[in-house]
Amino acid sequence: MLSRMLPMLMVICLGVVCLFAFFAVLGLFAPSDVLWLCALVAALALAVTAHSLWIRRHLGTHGNREMFRSVNVLRERRGF
Repeated sequence: MLSRMLPMLMVICLGVVCLFAFFAVLGLFAPSDVLWLCALVAALALAVTAHSLWIRRHLGTHGNREMFRSVNVLRERRGF
């Protein structure tokens, strides 16, 4: 169950990171005022980066066909 939810969770985390950066650039808040939020967003960004690197390593070195097929299924569903 978690393996099916993990890609969507990573997309949500990436969205949160992008929203934080967008609002910080607009000047809605000062990052020094919300250090706890900066730490949380940094942890989310680190999790997304680690997951992306893990996927890349498994697809490239091991030739994991099951994971490659699941990525292709996601692309086919979106129409790419």
